[in-house]
Amino acid sequence: MVNQRTRKIVFAAFYLALAIALNYLNTVMPIIQMPNGGSLELMVIPLFMASYHMGCKWGASISFLAWLLGMMFGMNNYMVGPLQVIFDYIAPFVAVGLASLFPAIHLGKIKISNVYVGVVGGMLLKYISQVISGVYFWPGVGAAGSLPAFLFSINYNAGYNLITLAAALIITPVLVSRLRKVKPKEFVGVKD
Repeated sequence: MVNQRTRKIVFAAFYLALAIALNYLNTVMPIIQMPNGGSLELMVIPLFMASYHMGCKWGASISFLAWLLGMMFGMNNYMVGPLQVIFDYIAPFVAVGLASLFPAIHLGKIKISNVYVGVVGGMLLKYISQVISGVYFWPGVGAAGSLPAFLFSINYNAGYNLITLAAALIITPVLVSRLRKVKPKEFVGVKD
C-alpha cells in the first residue's frame, strides 16, 4: 500500500514538473502569443496525461497545483480579482484535470475513445470558463457583460484554445496509447 502511494506521489511530481517546465518554456520562448494573454499551452498535455494515468481526482489536484506553482513563479498570470482568477485560471486548469471523467462515445460501429472525448471536453470547459472571464473582466471593445464584450471574448479565446486543442488531440492520445502498451493497468482514467 505504501509503495502504491509513493508511486502515485512520484508520478504526480513528474506530471507537475513537466507541466511547469512546459509553461516556463512557453514563457521564455512563446510559440504563439496573443497580445492580451493566452498562447499555445503545451502544459495541458501532461495535465491530460495525469488525469488518464491516475484518475480525475489526481488529475484535478495536479492541474490546480500546476496553476498555483506557475502563479508563484510569476508565469503569465494577470490578476484583477478573485472571481477573475477562478474563471481565468483555476476552473480551466481543473477542467483539464477532469478529462478522464468523460465517457467513450459509441456511434453505431464507431467508437471514440474517452481520451479524445476528454481532451475535447476538457478544452471546451476551459474555453467556456475563459470566455466568461473575458466578458466580465477583459471586455476589450465594450462594457463588461455587453454583447460586444461577449463576441470579442469568444473570438479572442478561440484563437489560442483551438491551437492548443489541436496539439493536445494529436499528442495526448499517442502518448496514452504508447504508455498503455507498457503498463496497461496503470491508466485508470482510460475507459475502453
